[in-house]
Amino acid sequence: MRKGLTILGALFIIIIVFSETLLPWLANVTLQTRMNERLSTSDSQVAADSQPGLLLLFGQIQHMHAVAHQAKVGQVYFREISLSGENVRLNVGDLLQAGKVALRSADKLVLKGVVDEENLQEALTRKLEKVENVQVSIKPERVLVTANTKLLGRVVDIELEGNVIEDSGSLYFQMTHLAFKNSRIGTAKLGDMFGNIQLAPPSRLPMGMQINDVQQTDGAIVVTAARDNVE
Repeated sequence: MRKGLTILGALFIIIIVFSETLLPWLANVTLQTRMNERLSTSDSQVAADSQPGLLLLFGQIQHMHAVAHQAKVGQVYFREISLSGENVRLNVGDLLQAGKVALRSADKLVLKGVVDEENLQEALTRKLEKVENVQVSIKPERVLVTANTKLLGRVVDIELEGNVIEDSGSLYFQMTHLAFKNSRIGTAKLGDMFGNIQLAPPSRLPMGMQINDVQQTDGAIVVTAARDNVE
């Protein structure tokens, strides 16, 4: 009898240690790995916890906070992405497979990302063909892009004005003005050479989240994706 109680006591201690120490560590490492894969970065931190810790084994996370730096979403890198959630329920089977969207439901899930001028400059340099020396200035009222290119055999300066917007879950640089300087063309008709530039397509954020708000500030663009009472 005493031996049996001793064995049960030892098993109980093992379960407590597993659920309160090893299981949270394993959950955080797994979530961090999937976040790194999704955002093409190696610089992320994840903190997920539940009480009791055994709930994590079933994909139930009471509180979650994650941060990733230089994270790629579509064609643009974000200087920082933060993800916070409450009562998040994950599909454990999907979580263990790379590329799967593991989210089942959540009482609250909010993502915020910051794209700075250097990030946007890199993205536009890749997207614009035959354009060099791209420079970007971000202000609340507009984004100004300057560059130069060869046109009709001579180097001309280009000036683009626009805004970064969300449309149907995609992130775009939307042009409002296009002008050529040091040339005989002058101000070109919008869209003659460039159209709106897609920076990130839908469904590229972690857990299947969709962009629903974009705000321009001095020197940066703040992108938000929020999901309340997700089922």
